[in-house]
Amino acid sequence: MTAHIPEDCIVRIEDLHFAYGGKQIYRGLDLQVPRGKITAILGPSGTGKTTVLRLIGAQLTPQRGRVYFNGTDVNAVSRPQLYRLRKQMSMLFQSGALFADMTVYENVAFPLHEHTQLPEELVRDIVLMKLEAVGMRAAVDLYPAELSGGMARRAALARSIALDPDLIMYDEPFVGQDPITKGVLVKLISDLNASLGLTSLVVTHDVREILEVAHYVYILAEGRVLGEGTPAQISHSDDPRVSQFINGDFDGPYAFHLKGSKSYLEEL
Repeated sequence: MTAHIPEDCIVRIEDLHFAYGGKQIYRGLDLQVPRGKITAILGPSGTGKTTVLRLIGAQLTPQRGRVYFNGTDVNAVSRPQLYRLRKQMSMLFQSGALFADMTVYENVAFPLHEHTQLPEELVRDIVLMKLEAVGMRAAVDLYPAELSGGMARRAALARSIALDPDLIMYDEPFVGQDPITKGVLVKLISDLNASLGLTSLVVTHDVREILEVAHYVYILAEGRVLGEGTPAQISHSDDPRVSQFINGDFDGPYAFHLKGSKSYLEEL
């Protein structure tokens, strides 16, 4: 099923309701991802940010609402059609998810072998080009166990761009990385987005890093969009809940203690 979605919008989510394991995650979520831009999804832990990525890829199905990718409702197509749609999107997993028994070369070549009939000489050229783009060409014969965390993340990024997707979804790309590696990854996301004409959707807790390169930001909480705008607009939001999250304040609408819990003194 297709719909008339503006050409400059690659992902559109409309009135999405989703519950998992008896817990209501989203209640009427609406958002859209502009084509060719870097969009960030921020929010407190446990609000279902990664769930959005899984809904876009149709790994999860909402109870209500629609998810459009390139104008197509991802939950209203056949399995073969969905398989073709997924080749236009890519995911950089939080762990990198490299195959441990394959070299870096074999990991990056895997989607090309899986989805194309290209001759091996051309596959090799593409793999080396993608590794060059992320500064990992010298690691072509190494195995994942021989890579640092940052190197593994970059090798996984090379694999995610192997098929030249329209959309790359990043699930916590900076987690567990040192400040230098974070800086490298931020630059790579920005440079690849611009040079390859990609659209990037980044789920992260690293506010400072992503606000440096994002064109648009959504903050999700309480089952909906709590705030949205450019990094400048978000940084100067009048909503105390948005300000608390962006600034990492201890005091604010989101309390330290869980709702309904008694303090130690009240228990005495």
